[in-house]
Amino acid sequence: MKTIEFTELGSADVLRIVNKDIPQPKKNEVVVKIKAAGLNRAEELFFQGQYLFQPKFPSLIGLEASGIIESVGKDIISYKKGDEVCLTPNVNISEYGFIGEYAVAPEQAIIKKPKAISFKEAASVWMTYGTAYSCLVLRGGLKKNAQQTVLISAASSGVGVAAIQMAKNYGANVIATTRTGEKKDFLLEQGADLVIATNDENLVEKVNTFTSDKGFDIAIDAIADSTFFNDLIEAAGFEATIVVYGALALNPEPSFPLFPLLIKGINIVGLHYVFHVLEIESRVNDMKSEVLKGLEAGIYRPVIDSVFSLNEVNKAYTYMGTNQQKGKIVIEID
Repeated sequence: MKTIEFTELGSADVLRIVNKDIPQPKKNEVVVKIKAAGLNRAEELFFQGQYLFQPKFPSLIGLEASGIIESVGKDIISYKKGDEVCLTPNVNISEYGFIGEYAVAPEQAIIKKPKAISFKEAASVWMTYGTAYSCLVLRGGLKKNAQQTVLISAASSGVGVAAIQMAKNYGANVIATTRTGEKKDFLLEQGADLVIATNDENLVEKVNTFTSDKGFDIAIDAIADSTFFNDLIEAAGFEATIVVYGALALNPEPSFPLFPLLIKGINIVGLHYVFHVLEIESRVNDMKSEVLKGLEAGIYRPVIDSVFSLNEVNKAYTYMGTNQQKGKIVIEID
């Protein structure tokens, strides 16, 4: 089989295709013939050496995929050969990687593929909608039909698009942010009520006008930039919650204005999707229930920006690094 490995840190060019024997599952593992894999920022940080964990060389890559079970290990009773499944990020990124013709996955990372969606869409669901649910509902306090205002940064990403759809499904007013006006029409089509191009527009003024100076109730932030944090806190409403789930700014020590934080009583909450959700069974079940209901009803619709072949994996990650995508980038494997 062909799989993707890297043996040094660097840009997407460190990723290479290697030929290996099809693996055999260990206890509580399955081997999956991969049909599609979704790309994620965490993987880019991982092969660059900027993630929470460092790779063990040679290292595999890929946190999310879909496919058909080829074989099952000892003690696996819930799945069998031929089952169509999704592979979720509930793994140690230093031990597992899903981009390749076949991949080993532990049982806790498996969710049966929803019948209503394709393999490409199935490789675009659990990181995006799962993270959106975790940020908005679990950590952010989003409630059904409570007329809350939600601000979503980096809103054209896979998670951002899922969060727009989910927030609208909950009856919220949605403010989406993007750096330039190029993606405004796309974000409005996804359901955003207001789109702010932060390079060209004043976020605080726009939010205040939109909310009649009440500010937003919930913000989910993938950037963690000090300047953007300042604007978020200025634009936040009374006792608003800001959920930080990403680090696009690559700033390990972002700062924020203390006095507005204290006066407004703002909650700044961190989220790691694996540690805070996927490893806690009750939260996983709640998340799965919400996402599956939305998929079956057609309310949640994975948006795929582009599809690359396995041979184009370097090109795919390089493209992700340009921040041009609108939705999810997928590797399709024949």
